Amino acid sequence: MCFNMDNETKLFVGGLPWGTEKDDMKNHFSKYGEVVSCTIAKDRFSGNARGFGFVTFTLPAAAKEALNDTHHINGKLVL
Repeated sequence: MCFNMDNETKLFVGGLPWGTEKDDMKNHFSKYGEVVSCTIAKDRFSGNARGFGFVTFTLPAAAKEALNDTHHINGKLVL
């Protein structure tokens, strides 16, 4: 995971399992603070997930706390 350099509340989440839904991400990251949005990148032609997404918090402190932890979503380590 890494910060979006233009926005200290938005994190890149890589290595998402294929069946991951937005609610899975939101439920996981809500323990760090209020989540504004979660997005999962999808292929524009097939609609299939591309294995990465973004989570945006209301506060930079929540994003920093999440960044300092290890994350498993749907049984898979995400980066």
